[in-house]
Amino acid sequence: MSKSSIPTDWHNCATCRHWTGVAIPNAFCSWVEFDTHDTGKCMGGGFHMCSMPPLSSCRQWEGRW
Repeated sequence: MSKSSIPTDWHNCATCRHWTGVAIPNAFCSWVEFDTHDTGKCMGGGFHMCSMPPLSSCRQWEGRW
């Protein structure tokens, strides 16, 4: 298990509303923490129905927080 965190305004799967993986925002929703080895299914984004790692990105990113 390898935890990492990035700002919530970075355009990565971990911060996208289409990604179903586990991502936990901090109290101010300015950073999000996730496991770098986790995957989540993309539900409506550029990789629809594919399992994606949290640091992937696409042009259909939509902010989650």
